[in-house]
Amino acid sequence: MNVEDLKFLKVAIKKHPTTGMDLEFLIKQDAVAAMVINEKGDKTLLVKQYRPGVDKEVYEIPAGLIDPGEKAIDTLYRELAEETGYQPKDYNIICSSEQPLSVSPGYTQEKLYIYIVQLKNDSTTPQKLNLDEGEDLTNHWFKLSEVENMSQDMKTIFALYLYKDMKSIENS
Repeated sequence: MNVEDLKFLKVAIKKHPTTGMDLEFLIKQDAVAAMVINEKGDKTLLVKQYRPGVDKEVYEIPAGLIDPGEKAIDTLYRELAEETGYQPKDYNIICSSEQPLSVSPGYTQEKLYIYIVQLKNDSTTPQKLNLDEGEDLTNHWFKLSEVENMSQDMKTIFALYLYKDMKSIENS
């Protein structure tokens, strides 16, 4: 595969504003990620899928790229339906980032919108998954206390701490 054949990444170069040095970075679509919490608030749904950057299957929160012209909230609804089978009627959004987060500002201009959603009812049966071409993933529920041992994915751990922080503020 040639670099010119890449679908999701474009290499770019900018001059440093004071040193004039060429700085390489990647142009990549923005994305969303969503932590799905059960009704009781003690478990989260992680997807297990192969990730080439670490060359293994990993557990992480559902996520996906924002299509051109699509709003982040619409990507959230689409990705959760595709990867988890849950529809917007099945959950409440309990946290959403007002501003997207820079994923790695020295490396890419990609930004990530983080959401936390909570199921309205744990007995809700998700619809059949509608995975994108080439996707192969499975869903697994974990106690929140298990997540740090199950995932080394930064967006997953960030969402976990964000949720824990929200709950500690509510309980104080």
